[in-house]
Amino acid sequence: ADVNVKDEDYKVLDDLVKNIVKEKQPFERLTMKKSDLMEMFKYNEFKLRILREKVTTETTTVYRCGPLIDLCRGPHVRHTGKIKSMACTKSSATYWEGNSEAESLQRIYGISFPDNKLMKEWKLFQEEAAKRDHRKIGVQQDLFFFHELSPGSCFFQPKGAHIYNKLLSFLKEEYWKRGFQEVISPNIYNHKLWQTSGHWEHYAENMFRFDIEKEAFGLKPMNCPGHC
Repeated sequence: ADVNVKDEDYKVLDDLVKNIVKEKQPFERLTMKKSDLMEMFKYNEFKLRILREKVTTETTTVYRCGPLIDLCRGPHVRHTGKIKSMACTKSSATYWEGNSEAESLQRIYGISFPDNKLMKEWKLFQEEAAKRDHRKIGVQQDLFFFHELSPGSCFFQPKGAHIYNKLLSFLKEEYWKRGFQEVISPNIYNHKLWQTSGHWEHYAENMFRFDIEKEAFGLKPMNCPGHC
């Protein structure tokens, strides 16, 4: 059955890491045959895909740390004892290789510091930042809200729209003082522009794309190509 990592699981993971740190397990770089690795990782379809699609030589590198052997280019610290302070911070869903049509996986985030003092300072900073989270304050003060019909986008209410327009006016005035001129360009362009700029070659899969009269178009990820 699928297992979802929850907040209460973080302590278990943190304690496991602490034991590994105490053992000062060395990171050992090994060169192994691709065929042997295919057999070793036959239980894991994702590792097999990496071997099939990304390893084009008869041998490749792996790292051994305690009982773990995994595909990795490295480098690493000499041993786990060098990790003085580490904590799991959050988990989230993610798609294999960022492809929304591929399998959904879990990603666990963590952070490490060279000493416990820095870790405590970071945690305190996070707590203070959470109190000032604009997403919460904005809703509490009737400035804006979010809705599932447009995830990640603000719906500004009258008070929020007033602040938004004031900030926009301030920015424009500062631009004018410095001699800038204002232009307004479209938000959507034919893919030919993105081919010229290089966006299509490198980022097409992550752009908002659609077809109009058998021509591919894309929503602009930034202003500069349209302004040129």
